[in-house]
Amino acid sequence: MYGLAKKEEIQLSKDIFPSEAWELISKNRKGDDLVIIDVSTPREYKNLHLDGAINMNLISRFFKTRLDVMNKNRTYVVYCKVGGRSKIARKLMQQLGFRTVYNVVGGTLLWEEEGLPFTSRTEGVNKFSFCPFFISIITFKKIKKVMHNVLSRIEKKPYIRANHFYNSPGSFF
Repeated sequence: MYGLAKKEEIQLSKDIFPSEAWELISKNRKGDDLVIIDVSTPREYKNLHLDGAINMNLISRFFKTRLDVMNKNRTYVVYCKVGGRSKIARKLMQQLGFRTVYNVVGGTLLWEEEGLPFTSRTEGVNKFSFCPFFISIITFKKIKKVMHNVLSRIEKKPYIRANHFYNSPGSFF
């Protein structure tokens, strides 16, 4: 109204493939504006991570606290092993007002499949281990199945009558 226009913040939050992420990282190697965040567990990070990535475990209780103190005006590339946790992190960062956040689709599994370089060149990722999110789903399903089996066995057993012991042979009553 008085010539003071509120500057609108433009946010960019999207999924990109590993080859696009590698191109973005390569172009911004020398600059300080790009931050690479690995939201995997510390063990996964130790086994395999991208050059220059910082580990911020998504399932840590301090994850959001760490995000709160970060510069929201920088550009962030977020990844994990498969891409699920990093997608959650990207959405959270978008909600918190981060300016530019990219999620690497397929995580380190697709990154490796595309033949892109890592900082820790190991024999690769154990393809039979899952993200903790998937492990919790599998554990939940197993517990549910066990509980269902236990409950179905309990329901099939005949009810014991309260006077069963009094009517048994050899009873004095």
